[in-house]
Amino acid sequence: MNSKLTELLPHALPMLLVDELISSTDDSAVVAVTIRNDYPFSGDSVGTWVGLELMAQSAAVLSKLRKQQKSEKPSLGFLLGSRSYAAYIPKFSPGQQVLVEIRLDPESLGQATITASGAIRDTSGQLICEGVLTLFEPNDDALYLSK
Repeated sequence: MNSKLTELLPHALPMLLVDELISSTDDSAVVAVTIRNDYPFSGDSVGTWVGLELMAQSAAVLSKLRKQQKSEKPSLGFLLGSRSYAAYIPKFSPGQQVLVEIRLDPESLGQATITASGAIRDTSGQLICEGVLTLFEPNDDALYLSK
């Protein structure tokens, strides 16, 4: 687990699913993940529907990096849903290493609702799943935090 990611995301284990930032540009990133069998929502296997959360956490990492570069205050982020999602295998294998490729739509940046496209590939480059996410970054975090 990369300590930089734990600083960027408000998640704690076992819900912190992403492991290492491999590369990033202004609007895209590649994040490495080793699939674990201790996810609270998995049993004997990890369904590829977990890819939605892997993409969402990767998008959050990229968003936080963008805000740091611009000296802006990081804000909360929420996964609102997915416009499309396709999985080409039924499940991930515990211990499997994957790469999450995420790209933020430049036209939606700076707005409260952001569109992100993602793909998850195995280490040989084989596409496992892909989708388009809708994310929300509120202007005022205090409205969403309990007192």
